[in-house]
Amino acid sequence: MYKTTDSLVARYVGFGLLFLLAAFLLYLVRGALPVFIVAGLLAFALEPVLQRLEKSGRSRLKAVGFVFIVIVLLGAILLALLAAAFQQGQSLVANIETYNSQVLKLIDSNRARLNKSKLPIAVKESINEAFDNNLQSFNARVPGLATDFAARTLAGTGSFLANLFLLNLLTLGFMIEANRIKSRLLMMVPPFYRRDVTDLATSINELLGRYVRGQLIVCLTFGALCTVAFEIISRVFGMQYPLVLGAVAAIVYVLPYFGLAFVLVVSMITAYLTSDQPMAAAAAVLASVIVINLTTDYAVAPRVLGRGVGLHPLLVIFALVSGFHVAGPLGTVVAVPLLASLRVIAIYLFPQLAAPIPTDEAIFPNIETPPEPEATLAEVAVAENSVDGPISDFG
Repeated sequence: MYKTTDSLVARYVGFGLLFLLAAFLLYLVRGALPVFIVAGLLAFALEPVLQRLEKSGRSRLKAVGFVFIVIVLLGAILLALLAAAFQQGQSLVANIETYNSQVLKLIDSNRARLNKSKLPIAVKESINEAFDNNLQSFNARVPGLATDFAARTLAGTGSFLANLFLLNLLTLGFMIEANRIKSRLLMMVPPFYRRDVTDLATSINELLGRYVRGQLIVCLTFGALCTVAFEIISRVFGMQYPLVLGAVAAIVYVLPYFGLAFVLVVSMITAYLTSDQPMAAAAAVLASVIVINLTTDYAVAPRVLGRGVGLHPLLVIFALVSGFHVAGPLGTVVAVPLLASLRVIAIYLFPQLAAPIPTDEAIFPNIETPPEPEATLAEVAVAENSVDGPISDFG
């Protein structure tokens, strides 16, 4: 008896030490983890596509090869667009002093209007002081922006290409070994719980896979439509850097609400500073982004995401607020799918949470159905007439 207890205690203590050691090692190599995490998410999102190709008669290797070729082709197109956007970004940095002078002129004109306004003197002084403090720090940084951008670009190009090659290699490996990885992880689960774990993992995989693929498609669609709209505005009003703005729109749109606000502010400022007709260009950008956002949210997203993650709108708002409180804007990205995964687990443990709401008779079978309001009023009237006089006479 003592031997068995001692062996169990030693076993669990060993597991705990191994877990702490693994966590410590992961902390040491935390800088290398993002590319592995992104590759795993891509392979995870593409797994349903691979399964469909396998069901159609293709082997795992042929299905992976077909999907990987499509990824490489799309990546080549994306690199060409990024190269053009990079050239526009260099032009933006090279002309930043010109745009800085335009901003200063705009601020001076608005400050003149502020000083002529009827606001209290204390309010005017506080606003002017805030302007002065921000302008001093900004003007001190502007001369070195071009040099810093060139140095970081030169240093980051090699790292970007290496990470891109590694990302493709890791994604290919994860797609090939997906079934073996799942089998190995399942073997670590006690046999009694394997069926439950398999069912839960399948449900969560379907939900998260649909969410990840849907978000990728929605963000790319929004970025592509914004790029087309900005390109048209650049040809009509002379606005510059449409590819840069389109790439930024595709990247930040994944952040709920914050991404759209950021795209609106940056694109309108760029339109105002770089176009021949500032006000008309800014208004065109504002209208275009709003129309594209409505089109994406109400036409593209419902078709791509389907039923979404199955959360009530109040729970979605709770998830977004909680995610922002814990991890800022990036927390809103993972908050909704995380809460949806917890919902799947809760429904699996308590199926009645997803069942239709029953009637009062089903919930309280021994309690009579409450009478209708008209019947209740009639009973009150009878009770009033049964006394010696109307109840109002005693008032």
